[in-house]
Parts: sequence; C-alpha cells; structure tokens
Amino acid sequence: MVLLKTLKTFFTKDDFDFDSKNIDLYKFHPHIRIFLVFNGIFFNNSESYIRYCWPVLSTMLALVGAAIELMIIHHGIITGDYSFATECFCYFIILTTIPLVYISVLFGRNKIFQLLNSMDRDFLYICRLEPKYRNLFLNGQLLIWQLCIVWFVFAMSIVTMFLISTIAILFYQSLFATQTENTVRPLIFPLWLPEDDPYRTPNYEVFFFFEIIVCLMVPQIFCVYVYVLFHILLHRYYVMDLIIFDCEVMFNDLDERVIDLPQNDPNRMKVQLILNKRIERIVKWHNMVFETINDVSSVYGPPLVYQVIISSLAICLMAYQVAESLDNGKFHVIFAMLCIATCVQLWIPCYLGTLIRNKAFTIGDAIWSSGWHETSLGRLVRQNLIIIIMRSQKPVSIKFTGLPNLDLETFSSVMSTSYSYFNILRQYK
Repeated sequence: MVLLKTLKTFFTKDDFDFDSKNIDLYKFHPHIRIFLVFNGIFFNNSESYIRYCWPVLSTMLALVGAAIELMIIHHGIITGDYSFATECFCYFIILTTIPLVYISVLFGRNKIFQLLNSMDRDFLYICRLEPKYRNLFLNGQLLIWQLCIVWFVFAMSIVTMFLISTIAILFYQSLFATQTENTVRPLIFPLWLPEDDPYRTPNYEVFFFFEIIVCLMVPQIFCVYVYVLFHILLHRYYVMDLIIFDCEVMFNDLDERVIDLPQNDPNRMKVQLILNKRIERIVKWHNMVFETINDVSSVYGPPLVYQVIISSLAICLMAYQVAESLDNGKFHVIFAMLCIATCVQLWIPCYLGTLIRNKAFTIGDAIWSSGWHETSLGRLVRQNLIIIIMRSQKPVSIKFTGLPNLDLETFSSVMSTSYSYFNILRQYK
C-alpha cells in the first residue's frame, strides 16, 4: 500500500507546490535535462566533447547491428525463409532510426536550447498571472508529465518482454531441460553467421550481451525523441489556450466612454495603452507558436520524414509476422506489442499536428468572438484584430522536405498503405 501511494503521489505530483510563483521548466520537469544528456545535449558544459561519446558509441552499435540485420535479411531471402527475413527487416528499420535522430538533435541543439529557454520563460511568466491562467497551464503540464510516464512505461514493457522471454527460456534450459532434448540457447533477436555458429560459446555470450545493450539503447533514444516532440507541441498547445482566454477578456473592465474623448486625453490614452498591452501579449504568444513549429520542423524534420515513409513498411511486416504466427497456431505477443508501439509512435506526432493546427484556427475564431463589434472600443484595435485573424488563417503545421504536412490524414494514409502491403504479402506468400 505504501508503494502504491508513493507511485500515485509521483504520478499526480501531489507533493508539488502548484501555488508557487517561482516554478520553472526544470522544477516541474526535472527529467528533461537527463533525457537530453543522452542525446548529446549538455546544460552545464554545453561545448564539452564528452557529449559526443554516447551518441557516437550508440550510432556505431546501431550501424553494426543494422549491417548484421542486412546480412541476415539477404540470407533469409536466398533460403526462402521470408518470415525470418521480414522479422530482421523490422529490426533493421528500428536500428537505422538511431543515427538519424542523433544527427538531427546534435545539428539542431542550438534551436533546442532556444525552445527550452522559451518554455522556461513561459513557466516563470505564466505562474505569476491570475489563477485561471496558471491553473490551466499547470494542469496541462501535469498531463505532459503523466503522458511521459505512460509512454516510457509502455516502451520499457516491450523491451522487458523481449528480455524476460529470452531469460525465461534460458532458466528452463538450465534447470529442467535434459541433455537429450538437444536445445539451443535462445538469443533476444534471431541471428545467423555465414561461416560460424552464433549459438556456440563464446559467440553466444558476446552476441547476447550486444543484444541486451541494443535493447536498452533503442527506447532510450527513440522514446526520448518522441517524448521531447510531444512535450514541446503540447506546451504550445496550452499556451494557445491562454491566448483564447486573453481574447475573451480583451475588453473587460474598460470604460467605453473614452472613445468620445480627444485622442490626447489621458483617460483615453490609458485605455488605449491597456488594449495595446493585451494585444501585444496575444501577438507575442501567437508568434511564438509559429516560431516553435518552424524550429521543431527544422530539428526533427529528417527523423519525422523517415518515420512517415518507413512506418507503412514496418507496420506491414510486423502485422505479417503476427499473422504468420497465428497461421502456425501461435500468437506472437511481443511482436504484436511492437506493432502497436510502431503505430502509436507515428500516431502521436500526427495527432498533435492536427491538434495544434485546429487550435491555431480557433484563435482566429476567438478574436472574432471577442466582442469587438459589441463595444465602441473595438474601433481602437480593429486593424490589429484584422491582422491577427488573417495571421491565424495560415495553417500551423509541421513541414519538411518530403513531408507536406504532419496530421491525422498522414497517419490514415500510412495505415492504408500498410494494409495494402499486408494484403499483397499474404496473397503471394
């Protein structure tokens, strides 16, 4: 019970001081620095060459693993073992994502610093605003925290199942199997060597250790990439909610009678100044949304393009593996979960892309419904409101060369293509 209570407190942040005026990004999300360190981004000594050690090592291991998988794929095709080849091709796709993510993050680290600094300033500023602003923003940040935990638990559960299933077989062979059973020690991923037996000692021990490292490396890299992406996008999503709040109260507590006063009258100038300040904050936050999307597109554009292009093939092959195991009277639980994870990792950015796009259009509607036509004060800021409405008609979407838009329509297209590939494979197997 104590453990469950501790986990619940950790998940819901019950021990966090939400009323503090000095909450910053790193107090609320202390894990983000740790995650980015493994991506080669240091915060204290940002120019240290040590930051390249883990990315270079991980990239080398991923490339070695990808080369081995290519060799095995070729062997599977030559021998006609297409189930074996398709499984290895799935692993090849996953491994080749690692160097692409590292290169994108390391080349775009200055923009990542800028994004984090901007998000940190949002925390410090919004936490000093009225309760309705602060509460909405912090509730959104709490959701980001919880989604982070759920995402990593889900990803690590798949890795854990790969490890446990292999270790369980080893335990059985060690404790219960007899010498006459002629058992072969299992590896986490299937392996083949052209001139040697990978399952003999010491080959088995070397490859088993290598596969454990790869198992732990992939979620650490790929899951961090997906998490940072949805963290940044959801952060801006909740900032846009605050913009809509500002639109709703734009003309509150202002005296309409000043419109009849001369332009240089102090009372009219005071009201004009208040309106200008409110418009300025809306424009500032609105521009930050566009800047953030542009930065995210430039930093994470290459892995997103690869993710969209290759996911249809990966999902198809994983579904094929599950279907093949069902044909043989078995259910490949681990591969089914891996297939679900592949769909989820694509759905997350696509869903957020649609969410951000629709919320950005809502800002224009909020400006239009702000009550400018019901008060004479609307004449003081009419031109500004028109500019904001026109600006809000520009779609806010993640774009990159080879990726016109990232939205649910893209996800639907990928899934449709995967299903077509799957049917072709099943017909000509």
